[in-house]
Amino acid sequence: MPRTFSALLLVGGLALVRAEADVVTTVGSESLRGTVTFGEGDALEIASESGEKVQIALADLASLDLAFDGPPWLIGGSGVLTANGSFLSRPVIKMDGKVVIFGEQEDSLLLTRQNTAALFFQPLRSRDAEALRFNREGIVLRGGDFMGGAVVGLEEGRVTVDSLLLGRKSFAVQAEAIAVILRAPVAVEQKGWSLFLADGSRLRSREIALTESGVLLNESPYRNHQITKSELRGIRREGGQPILDMFRERWMSLEPESPLAAAALSENAPMEELVEALAAIGEEQAKQEVARNAAKADWIRSQQIVSRLKAMAARGAANVGRMQGQVQDKVRRVEQDQKMAQQAAEDLERKVEMVEKAKMRVEEMKQGLASLPREDADRRRGWEQKVRDAERQKQTAERAVHQARAIQRRHETRIKSGQRLVDMAEARVIKAREQKEKEDLAHRNAEEGLGPAKQSYDRTSADLREIAEEYRRMEFLVQQRKNREEK
Repeated sequence: MPRTFSALLLVGGLALVRAEADVVTTVGSESLRGTVTFGEGDALEIASESGEKVQIALADLASLDLAFDGPPWLIGGSGVLTANGSFLSRPVIKMDGKVVIFGEQEDSLLLTRQNTAALFFQPLRSRDAEALRFNREGIVLRGGDFMGGAVVGLEEGRVTVDSLLLGRKSFAVQAEAIAVILRAPVAVEQKGWSLFLADGSRLRSREIALTESGVLLNESPYRNHQITKSELRGIRREGGQPILDMFRERWMSLEPESPLAAAALSENAPMEELVEALAAIGEEQAKQEVARNAAKADWIRSQQIVSRLKAMAARGAANVGRMQGQVQDKVRRVEQDQKMAQQAAEDLERKVEMVEKAKMRVEEMKQGLASLPREDADRRRGWEQKVRDAERQKQTAERAVHQARAIQRRHETRIKSGQRLVDMAEARVIKAREQKEKEDLAHRNAEEGLGPAKQSYDRTSADLREIAEEYRRMEFLVQQRKNREEK
């Protein structure tokens, strides 16, 4: 079992809490406690209280939790979400069609608009997060509404959006605009490294390098970007956690025993805002129940489609097998007819030779008869009989040839007919195989779609449970506030 120490640990998946010593966890799940020193060569060194030093290569590092004073680590409320899933907790002062410019711009951090997913101008309330859907470009307004449109840019504290319905509109950041959505992060959950910084940033990178100063990032949007040890709170080898989950951790940490909406509104929120939030949560609960039911129906429908397509694919495979068997039977029959036709041809050849011999025999008998003098009547009668016998033998041989030819033609006709049947059967097999491939592809596609459908159902079910619990907690808070005000 790995040794566990009180140090910088992830609470609820994100929050880093204060600890008295650094903690290194290896890929083999071994935990080491002490003081960490960074060094060159993609390695770090941890010294225990007893003075024992252990060097850990980057390849063996699973996580690093650095000791720090102060409140638990939380993701920043405002900043920039990049396309690779990084969250830079720093203000943006300008954005045009090419680049995003920070208040304190560094040469080692060049963020292009193409690499930017969203801008957050202030900490979101939980009800604002409902408008966060990365599948559409647009702006999230302070009232929680989302206005779709092409984001023109940000300059002098105002963000401009081109809307198809409303035309070009400009909004003041913070006062009117809460966030700008440009695109969805790309492969946020892919394996890589997460760096948690003191300012609330969470940086993502597939590769990192360790130096004497700390960590070096050299993957877009970073260019030899140095993170010092004093800036770091922790490092994780992991798949990136979605931004909404990180914001949810922030809301929960603000006031764990209160509803998320109350935490986002602040503890001194007026009663009217609490009632308004309760109504909004109720509406959202109804919407989420509809979404959950739709996802459930879609999942059930997907299962039924998979079952139906699986049965069709099985029948298609059986049809191909049956048709292939029929083709083989027809091929065997054609081969048998070919053998019989070959035998008939050989028999015809023999009988044609017999006809030729019979003709020669007739000619010999006729010549013998012609050589006899007419006065020798007795001998002529004998030879005349021989001629007649030879003629009969020739006729018999010719009849045998006619019969053999008829048999040969019959076999050749059967071969042609059988070959046509083989060709037709093979064509049916080709069509059946093509249909089977289509059915197999449809079955595979349906099975691939079954996973997302189940995930959607699980996600909407979890969201519904969360919203129902949120509604219950908010309802209790509103009633508690009413009771207190009545007194």
